[in-house]
Amino acid sequence: MEPAAVATEKQLDPLVGVASVIDTETTGLDPRTDRIISFGHVRLQDGKIGESIEWFFNPGDVEIHPEALKVHGITREFLADKPPIKGYLARIVELMVEAIVCGHNVKFDIDMLNAELARHRFPPLETFIQGVFDTMHESRKRWPGKPAKLDAVCDRVGVSTAHRVKHGALVDAQLCAEALLAMHREQRSFLDMFVDTGPAVALNEAATEMPPVLVQAASAEELAAHTSYLAGMSGETPMWHAYTAPLAAAPDQDNDAGELEANESAMAPC
Repeated sequence: MEPAAVATEKQLDPLVGVASVIDTETTGLDPRTDRIISFGHVRLQDGKIGESIEWFFNPGDVEIHPEALKVHGITREFLADKPPIKGYLARIVELMVEAIVCGHNVKFDIDMLNAELARHRFPPLETFIQGVFDTMHESRKRWPGKPAKLDAVCDRVGVSTAHRVKHGALVDAQLCAEALLAMHREQRSFLDMFVDTGPAVALNEAATEMPPVLVQAASAEELAAHTSYLAGMSGETPMWHAYTAPLAAAPDQDNDAGELEANESAMAPC
């Protein structure tokens, strides 16, 4: 039975083409009951940071969980005059069409966005985007066992977080974008060590004619020295002296059996 073909996972490179680095702040952690109150977006074009944007939304009658408030510090009073997210969903999706969506633990942000899209009868985000790249997942692959929070990754790759007092959608998206670029530059610098910069040779290129093999025969003096060395060896006469002479002679069909018997006798261990 032939083995089933298994499709390999497509490797996405957020430094090629368009990438959208996103982050959200929410009223809590449950996509079914909580709401997005802030959305941050940073555009990457071929590994260069472009425009950024941040929007705030009024969650209506959904309360902000106390633990969430400790993280981002966004209060209901601040959001009182902000619009609901419904009127911004199309613009949010438009930012990410045909892009690689990146983020730190980006699955949470995508789950929250998909919940908001579903409430207002939009297709899920995966319908519009090219793929997903998670810097948290990437950091765990690269540094197994090391802390994988955004602060820890930024510290590891040399991105400063000193200007951040609390989490915010835009500031976290910006930090994630900078960390992503630093991680990939580091990886590419390492891989460049193994790049052969010499001229490429086609695999089907015809082989050139090999030069003749040079055979240097031993001189008379060298042969005499070799014979003298063998004569001084301890033990019996080397076995090859016993069977090279018969082999050098022309074979005689009538004496094949006798020669074989003589050779086997000479090669027998003492």
